Amino acid sequence: MSVEHGEFTIAVEGRVIKSKMIGSFNEYGAHRYTCAVIEIVKSFNQQPFAMLIDNSELLGGTPEAYQVLEEYNIWVNQQNMQGKAFVFPAAIMATIMKNLAPSMRADNIKIFSSMSDATNWIASTLAECESVNA
Repeated sequence: MSVEHGEFTIAVEGRVIKSKMIGSFNEYGAHRYTCAVIEIVKSFNQQPFAMLIDNSELLGGTPEAYQVLEEYNIWVNQQNMQGKAFVFPAAIMATIMKNLAPSMRADNIKIFSSMSDATNWIASTLAECESVNA
């Protein structure tokens, strides 16, 4: 029997997937989260999208959780994701995530300390995509 650790919320606003991560994640909690997001991404049918992840209440994860995250990030980075913004109130958490999930170093992934900065960057990234495709 597997016991999931870590909680999350996911909402879709237009072409932005907004997630909030809460607590400490193990591989089962990470898998549940990534499966939920993958289904949303697939529903976009290769249309451009962006992601905004609020990690202000994230406490961390097991090495196995970061492995699940790495596999997921490799997949999602190959979709039509225009940008992914992470909010980390503590720089050390962002550093840990980058070290344990190297795919987080992609050019279209940015880390912010405030939700407003992250939201503004996502909005400008999607607007730029729309102007190029218009």
